[in-house]
Amino acid sequence: MLFVLILISSVQCDTCGQNRNALGNWFQSHGSPNLLLEPIPGLVSIVTSNPYDDPNNPPVSPGGFCAMKWSNVTDETSGYKKYFLRNFPTEDAAKRSNYSITHKGHCGSCSTLQDLGVYMRQNLTTPVRKCGLKSSISFDSDKKLKECLLDLGFSEMCTSIWAYNVKNTKKECFWTCMWSYARNEPFNKPDGSLNNCLQCDEDKSGPNFKYFSGRTRRNSGIPSSIKRPADQFYSMEHCYWYGRL
Repeated sequence: MLFVLILISSVQCDTCGQNRNALGNWFQSHGSPNLLLEPIPGLVSIVTSNPYDDPNNPPVSPGGFCAMKWSNVTDETSGYKKYFLRNFPTEDAAKRSNYSITHKGHCGSCSTLQDLGVYMRQNLTTPVRKCGLKSSISFDSDKKLKECLLDLGFSEMCTSIWAYNVKNTKKECFWTCMWSYARNEPFNKPDGSLNNCLQCDEDKSGPNFKYFSGRTRRNSGIPSSIKRPADQFYSMEHCYWYGRL
């Protein structure tokens, strides 16, 4: 199996040649869910109940592509443009409607441009792991977990599914991951496969997270320090900012 490892640097193809931090910060500040215009795709919302409690989850993904388009309407407070998110069956269908693909697969809780910015400017594996560990030793662990995720810059919608994901991975993979952390294991084994902790997270938490979040680093063309099979990575560019970075 062919594996790819694309390390995050300040400038790469997914950023259209722009500085990663600058472009990520721009999308985070200009892509708030408050700037979304109706109709908003159904899964672009706060996940209000734990999807891991229902053994029938996740539903079958409709596939397709999540795309965005800037409007001519500006927010009175920030002066930023408002925008649309919409599901399309194909890339060509999105282009014919003058939309820009923002990730492969249907739109979900992390499909806003704010969350794109957070994904783009940093490798999230270690920061999210730290949020889980910090919240574990807190009296009000759920509140602390969400506060930590919000501090990373995530929208409230995206924070909701990340929090459920972290809690489920802790439930299903705790000792496997503690052993991995204690041994300071690299993300990938010598043969390119995931270490046991990441594989447990992929198997036990990944399917629901992918469905409800919509956006992942892999389906947004965003590089990661985790080596993945090449067929899991959607190569794309995020060239749809306006004005100055």
